[in-house]
Amino acid sequence: MITNQIKAEMHEDSLKEEFLMLMKNIDEGNTSAVEKKFHTEYADSVYIKGSDLIFSSNKIKYIESLKDGKIGGVERAVNIHSIDFLDKFGFVKADLESKVMKFQSMYTFYFEEGEWKMIKAVVAAEKK
Repeated sequence: MITNQIKAEMHEDSLKEEFLMLMKNIDEGNTSAVEKKFHTEYADSVYIKGSDLIFSSNKIKYIESLKDGKIGGVERAVNIHSIDFLDKFGFVKADLESKVMKFQSMYTFYFEEGEWKMIKAVVAAEKK
């Protein structure tokens, strides 16, 4: 049991570390690092509070937006609420906040070939 407990904690620590590094790379506009950590099947849904619109993108669109400076490039404070697992999936629920935006988010990662890759993101964004 102790071995399983340690393994679970290491698993949680590795996902937390991966998540924080990915958010930092997005904030810094580091497209090559972000692209490596997105699963090929990545998809997101972003709702802007106060509107009836949901914006969705895939890996290609997201990386293009990051390269073009349409997203990223602004430092955000990160507050992780929970990290959970379902077999090879890891879920991170977090709030992120920059000087201009607040984000309530749920991220799904998939453990593939010894590393975590983000596969889904659901975000409720709010302008400050």
